[in-house]
Amino acid sequence: MRLTSLEIKGFKSFGDKTVINFDKGVTSIVGPNGSGKSNVVDAMRWVLGEQKTRLLRSEKMENIIFNGTKTRKQAGVAEVSISFENTKNILPTEYSTVTITRRLYRTGESEYLLNNVSCRLKDITDLFMDTGIGSDSYAIIELKMVDEILNDKNNSIKLLFEEAAGISKYKVRKKQTLNKLEETDADLNRVNDLLFEIEKNLKSLESQARKTERYYKLKEQYKELSTELALFTIASNKTTYDELLHQETHQVEERIALEAQIAETESKLQHDKLINLDLEKELAEAQKQLNEKTAHIRQQENDKKISNEKLKYLQDKETKLTQQLTGDKNNLVQTQDQISLLEEEKFTEENLLAQLQQQLQDLRAVLDSAKLNHDSLKSEVNLVSHEVKSIQLSMHESEKTYAVAQARKDSLHKEIDRLRTDTELKSNEHEPLLAKTIDTKAEKELREIELQSLIESEEQMAESIIYMDEELKRLSDEMMGEGRKLDAKENEYKLTKSLVDNLEGYPESLRFIKKSASKAAQAPLFSDILSAGNEYKSALEIYLDPYMNYFVIDDIEEASKAVNLLSEASKGRANFFILKNFEDENFSTPGNIDGCVHALDILDVEAKYLPLCRYLLRNVYIVTKNQDSTPGLQNENKSCVFISQNGKYCRTKHALSGGSVGLFDGKRIGRAKHIELLSKEIEELSVSLSKVKALRDNMQRDLSETRQRKEKMVSGKNMLQQELNKANHEFSSISTKAEHLFAAIGNNKTILADLESQLNVLEGSLMQNSLSHQEHLDQMKSE
Repeated sequence: MRLTSLEIKGFKSFGDKTVINFDKGVTSIVGPNGSGKSNVVDAMRWVLGEQKTRLLRSEKMENIIFNGTKTRKQAGVAEVSISFENTKNILPTEYSTVTITRRLYRTGESEYLLNNVSCRLKDITDLFMDTGIGSDSYAIIELKMVDEILNDKNNSIKLLFEEAAGISKYKVRKKQTLNKLEETDADLNRVNDLLFEIEKNLKSLESQARKTERYYKLKEQYKELSTELALFTIASNKTTYDELLHQETHQVEERIALEAQIAETESKLQHDKLINLDLEKELAEAQKQLNEKTAHIRQQENDKKISNEKLKYLQDKETKLTQQLTGDKNNLVQTQDQISLLEEEKFTEENLLAQLQQQLQDLRAVLDSAKLNHDSLKSEVNLVSHEVKSIQLSMHESEKTYAVAQARKDSLHKEIDRLRTDTELKSNEHEPLLAKTIDTKAEKELREIELQSLIESEEQMAESIIYMDEELKRLSDEMMGEGRKLDAKENEYKLTKSLVDNLEGYPESLRFIKKSASKAAQAPLFSDILSAGNEYKSALEIYLDPYMNYFVIDDIEEASKAVNLLSEASKGRANFFILKNFEDENFSTPGNIDGCVHALDILDVEAKYLPLCRYLLRNVYIVTKNQDSTPGLQNENKSCVFISQNGKYCRTKHALSGGSVGLFDGKRIGRAKHIELLSKEIEELSVSLSKVKALRDNMQRDLSETRQRKEKMVSGKNMLQQELNKANHEFSSISTKAEHLFAAIGNNKTILADLESQLNVLEGSLMQNSLSHQEHLDQMKSE
């Protein structure tokens, strides 16, 4: 095996990808201090799995990633690959070239690759074990490591020789094996704790089982009562359904009546609209007059503003005149002088004035007579003008009334034509609607019959699904119960068999004999040949506890060989029962004692072991009645041994022992036979579980098929319900439409008669207005 190349990228000072090839011979890397020579060694150590940052000359693992420079950004990953030539198959792999790659991302994630295949660090360590290559091997020697070897620091020389001798891998395997043994011991301790907890919880589990049985009984009662309640509820709902159906029919009739009232109200509304149209026209005229009045008011307001401006102008003029008055007072003096001159002229002029006044009086008399004549003529003109204006106003009103009446007449003609056409169309549409209503009603009744049939089938299928669900749940619960029993028995079988096979809890001497090649290794232990009912095991084990670890062997020669083996190996001591020594023993038949049962009567043991059991239990009785207080037994039968069935005490002639009973007392007797019984029970439970599972699978399959059929039926029912709803809607729509058409036809006829009467009245009014207008025109012409 030879190192061929080293590829570095993003590791410490190697920002770019750098490949170093190691050709045959000596390859050296030279350069000044700080050029990165030591980083090459660090890269080799790192790619081979080094985890200590101190040995990589760094404070934390993240620092080995290229940190960048002023002109280059930092790298996101450090990657090193090292390749070896494996032509001599030193490495346990079929590849001739082995490449190890390690990557570390700045996020903290890392990965190992073996020939570009993802792997674990342990895989790489196992691959290079015992090859002299590794992160902690002496294939990579740093400067300080030479001093450590020379000074034998931390047994460096020993480690170097162990690695060279190839025994380091065995030390690693030994350490791993010891760790596994410690874990196994911890698991065994945990098993004992679990057994203790299981026994502790047995009574509570039995209580829960009784509660579960009571729960299932109550569940059955609840099922029956809920079924009766469902039947009662269905009957009650049927009555409610009939009442609601009756209410629906009544409300449909009320709705038809209300729709007729609505149609009548709409006709009245149409009539009111026509009246409202006339009122709107009158309102328009009134609005026009209002606009004229508003314009007049605005004109008056403008005149008022002009008057205000004139008033302001006059006030300014008054101010100016006041100033002029001041100036005129100054001129008054001059004017008085002139007055004296003018008075003289006045006298002359007064004479002339008197003559002129006489002439004026004559002219006024003539003027008064002319004014009287003018006033009479003016009053006559005003009277005639007022009459003309009255006639013009009356003509204007007549023309307006005539125009409104003419528009009203045209509107009535159009409305009458529209109503006649609409009545004819609705009459033609009403007849086919009646026939279609009958067909739609028949189709609706047919859909209702089909839907009722589907509902009944769905109810039957729903009951079947409920029954299947309950049966499936019962089978699932039964399967889970059987599975739990099977798991419990299998766990008990594995645990008991493991204890028997490994002789857990037995002395080292017994385990040594069982593993030896002597005939004694085939001999059973005394605890294994016994068997009894579970209720008596604790009592028997308490009495026979000193003999439980005895080997039962046929002759004394084999026992002697086993004793010699123990002595030679210094493995402790062992005890043996020699069966041949008990064959000639004679034992009297035990007598019956009230409230007790003889120990031999409850034993289940092979015939060849009966003499031994008779010898040990010839005078042993198990107290079954009044176990806590039996004062007279010892006095009457002094040679007998009495043991309470619950193991609380053991009485002999000279001694009494007792106290609490341990959780594991009674578990050592008959382990071998108990394993056989467990094996049979496991087989029976497996068969029972298979049958229940098959029944459950069949039931689940039937339930799935039934549910699929129900889904199809529900889908069909929904489609049929939609069709029925559509038919109901169509029937309701057609019948409502027919009723509306019938009501509309009658309403149109009523409105038509009313409009014709209004038209006749309007035509008479137009004729009268025309005659009145002509009279006014004739009168104006005459005037």
